[in-house]
Amino acid sequence: MNTPIKDIIMKKGLLWFCLLALLATACKPDPEPGLEPVGGETNDTTETVVKKYLSKQLLNDDPEKIVLAIDWNEDCSRIIHVKYGLGYGSLVDYDFNYYGNDSVCIVPSLQPFSYPLWSLWYDSVMLHLNENRIDSISCYVSGTVVHTEHYYYDKDKKLIKRSFLFGTNDSFRWEGDNVIEANMYGRNYEYVQFTDYIHPHYNLPFYLSNFVAAERFEPLFVPLWKNQPISESFEYEADEDNYVVKAKSTQNEIFYSYQYIKKP
Repeated sequence: MNTPIKDIIMKKGLLWFCLLALLATACKPDPEPGLEPVGGETNDTTETVVKKYLSKQLLNDDPEKIVLAIDWNEDCSRIIHVKYGLGYGSLVDYDFNYYGNDSVCIVPSLQPFSYPLWSLWYDSVMLHLNENRIDSISCYVSGTVVHTEHYYYDKDKKLIKRSFLFGTNDSFRWEGDNVIEANMYGRNYEYVQFTDYIHPHYNLPFYLSNFVAAERFEPLFVPLWKNQPISESFEYEADEDNYVVKAKSTQNEIFYSYQYIKKP
């Protein structure tokens, strides 16, 4: 492997670490049939008035260094299009096509000159919804279903389990409005303290993979926290409405900026 590719992969690993440090929203668990409930019996969820929706996440506030760019419909009730990147120029596009209130087809595509190791696991996925939450996802290659993901919720309608590739599971334990323990893509995470700031992903509707292969499977976005977790790796700034607008690394000059659109 030549040196430029090594550098790219190292940057990719750093970005993945940074993204996970930023992930975080919501309440308490209760499972699919056969699973034991997680957490206590009380529901400490507090309702937040939604004022803004994430529209862009940029590396070092550079408009060309996109991590996420989200296009919403007029009333911000549906995501129409997403661009996902590492902040180094290469991007994956995701088109969201809605069929009534019970299904969404997402078609990913790679832009020209994309990151050399990127390819797509699937050419389309179909989200099957129940009460505006994912019940399952059918993953297609050339019109054939090759994998099916299943999603499980507690009595308070909070996600506690996602079952995907080859029996692999993501799981979440809630306390109040935030996940305090998670297993995502085979790695364990614990969140002990939280800021008063609203996490940038809080108002995103679905927990989704980026569906990119020849890379580690990762979340495209994960709205599982109301508040931004405290991290030794980042310092946060928020706007007048308490939404995170900047996450600055405590170890180098890297920072992420967040832009929002106001709810109509």
